[in-house]
Amino acid sequence: MMGPGGREAPGPVRAGRWLLAGWLALFSTWALADLSITGSRFIYPAGQSALTIRVGNVGPAPILLQAWLDKGDAEANPSDLVVPFVLSPPLSRLEPRQRSALVVRYSGEPVPADRESVFWINFLEVPSLAPVGSNVLRMAYRMRMKLLYRPQGLAGTAAEAVGRLRWSLSGASAPATTLRASNPTPYYVSFAQLTLGSGARANTWQGITVEPFGSTDLPLAEVQGKVPDQTVIHYQVATDSGETLSGSARIQD
Repeated sequence: MMGPGGREAPGPVRAGRWLLAGWLALFSTWALADLSITGSRFIYPAGQSALTIRVGNVGPAPILLQAWLDKGDAEANPSDLVVPFVLSPPLSRLEPRQRSALVVRYSGEPVPADRESVFWINFLEVPSLAPVGSNVLRMAYRMRMKLLYRPQGLAGTAAEAVGRLRWSLSGASAPATTLRASNPTPYYVSFAQLTLGSGARANTWQGITVEPFGSTDLPLAEVQGKVPDQTVIHYQVATDSGETLSGSARIQD
């Protein structure tokens, strides 16, 4: 968050990928995983030959790593997905303390040229089996990270996009029931957290993304009376490097 690895693998590998994908419905926790990934989101600029993603096994036992891309459906069968990228290797074994790399290549299929496109890279870690007779339970873990494909010649910069969002309040009647973020730029803007208001009446949202030339409506749990135009929205926004920066904006209507 791509089994979509872009291409379907030959028979044995394809079957193996689907077998591992069967674990997804059972295990999705990431906290205790031994797989390490350098980065939390990835940018693929148009014209670049390939994108390298560094991975490693920080645990004491071997693990299997399955990786694929999807278009946003976390439950899609990796074998059925078609995306404009090739990810290799789709299945690999990492020994304890071993580091390796995954390589993503754009395969040339058309994507919008006037805005970014978003895909998701899936990482599924399957640990080695516990010794027979032991009481150890070993679980598979899955992580999804964004991959943004960025065409050449887009207006402005990704760093400027958050400052160009327009924030407004709306609803069928007063008081307002929705906070709307409108994005006039060709870049995705991803927030780790948004907060409107303060104290017990604050509205807080996690993991919000506003798509290029689009808008996102956020329901307000509680707003008493008309919210003044000086109301401030505090946010933590994701940068190209995967870090988060804090900032604020004002309601503009």
